[in-house]
Amino acid sequence: MKAVKKWISVTLLMSAAAASIVWQDKPVSAEGQAPVTIYKDGDYAGASQTLDVGFYNVDKLKAVVGNDAISSLKVAPGYRVTLYSDSNYGGWTKTFTADASWVDDMNDEASSLKVEQIGASHAPVTVYSNAPYGGFEQEFGVGDHNVEELKAGVGNDQISSLRVAPGYKVTLYQDYNFSGGSKVFTSDAMYVDDFNDDVSSLRVEAISPLDATGVAVPDNAYSDASKRQLLQNFAPKIWFAQGESYFPSSVEFTFPYVDRYLNPNSGKYEFKTKTTLDPLTLKLPYFTGDLAHAPIYAFWVEKEYNNVDLVYFQFTPYDLGKNVLGTEVGDHVGDWERITVRLAKFADNGVNYVKPVQVYYGAHSFGTTYRWDEVDKVNGTHPVVYSAQGSHGMWKDPGNHVYQELVIDQLTDVTNQGTAWDTWNNVQAFQYYPNEATGNGLGNAWPTWLDKDYTNPDGGAVYHFGNPQVGTFFGQPLFAEGPTGPQEKTALTSDVLLD
Repeated sequence: MKAVKKWISVTLLMSAAAASIVWQDKPVSAEGQAPVTIYKDGDYAGASQTLDVGFYNVDKLKAVVGNDAISSLKVAPGYRVTLYSDSNYGGWTKTFTADASWVDDMNDEASSLKVEQIGASHAPVTVYSNAPYGGFEQEFGVGDHNVEELKAGVGNDQISSLRVAPGYKVTLYQDYNFSGGSKVFTSDAMYVDDFNDDVSSLRVEAISPLDATGVAVPDNAYSDASKRQLLQNFAPKIWFAQGESYFPSSVEFTFPYVDRYLNPNSGKYEFKTKTTLDPLTLKLPYFTGDLAHAPIYAFWVEKEYNNVDLVYFQFTPYDLGKNVLGTEVGDHVGDWERITVRLAKFADNGVNYVKPVQVYYGAHSFGTTYRWDEVDKVNGTHPVVYSAQGSHGMWKDPGNHVYQELVIDQLTDVTNQGTAWDTWNNVQAFQYYPNEATGNGLGNAWPTWLDKDYTNPDGGAVYHFGNPQVGTFFGQPLFAEGPTGPQEKTALTSDVLLD
């Protein structure tokens, strides 16, 4: 594979629809140190290897530190390193943006890695060999790119996902010389569907970034007030199912009914009910929530590739589990569910715009991403969400959604139009900084329960927002552990992923 290079600038020649491309190899941190140094032993000891921006497969690791041998690492400011458990950038991953004296569960597991510069400029189109946005990658400017160019980079018939900057489109072709079946993308695709591993040439073209979905940034500036306004503009309309008994509230609404205590198992401060749940199915009065005063917790999160994720968290005091063979399983105190709207940022004739391109619907521990044009909306900007009865998983459509097959039963979310919640009428707005693990309020205070100093007895940080797990039933928790909060979710902690 040829050396991975960083895109520095693109000068668009509108008359010829071409681009002038300047490349730069091997950036060096401001302090003069290598972007990343890996070590064979913990606490930065043993054999070491310095790494510049680029890809390092198993053969390069074997040369110094070794395969399955990394135990600690140092990361210069402004860089990130992603470790892969398998060669060829496969398997599970772990990303670091700061020094780690111990790489935890990735110890002696890494067989390949990638070093990137945070916030670096990118070409109009980036393609990846894995989904989503993993494995080998290759960047392309405006123009035609035939099979020979693909072979020198990501590979022929190897593309699985891609990113497209606003103002561009990419056409994938199944055959070389821009022939065979074709598929056009004008925004990011976590998976290229029926073109997966079936692309032998591609064409990148400039288009106008403006269309009916573009929204001018208020006051033409990304101020706190403008960010708050945009968070309100795209806040979802949530339908709770008919017969719903457990509605959202603010976190503070639950304070009179819970204790913040040091969990001896996690070593962190968490919430549990002041009243013992005996039996486990006991329903306390406050579990019904306070919908009339409930806020939607909305986060502005800057992401790579000039994207912004608007992440909307719904908090409910209680989650009703499922009935499995006549037994109620999976109930838990505290529940966080989310929907994310991804915006692409761009400017046209001196005016700043954002353009909604994707929506992520989170349901329990998984979720589904849709294009903006695939989801129903209110007033053109508010995506419609269906919250599952009792368990609150967020879905795009009404109906019965089987989300887990058990040997003895199915776990199903039921959604329909019962009670409506126009969340834009009560938004608590924040900005979160993934690489700093903190944030600030946008027109409202930052609550201490969003902090991450979980071992501080005098602070307010909360790790789990509900009681510990009790028992199991056919592999399912009889009573489930309360969830972690927004500050622990990938939607906020990653500066790349849509989640």
